[in-house]
Amino acid sequence: MLDFPVAPPISVKDTPKKRRINTLNEARQFVHDMLRQGPRPPPWREMLARLDGAKSPEDAIEAIGALRELLALEDLLA
Repeated sequence: MLDFPVAPPISVKDTPKKRRINTLNEARQFVHDMLRQGPRPPPWREMLARLDGAKSPEDAIEAIGALRELLALEDLLA
């Protein structure tokens, strides 16, 4: 499921420029990078587990939707 497409792609505020998330694997990498930058609240760790656990298209769609919601709450959607 790692190459499952994110439609429409997610555009994230990131430095030095926006970051575009096109696949489930890119979403996983983005959340992993955010966790490596420093302490994050528990929803970020839960999000990584959810993205890692996506084994079907339905799981992937739900995880990507949840990521969009988390990014909106954190004001990270571009």
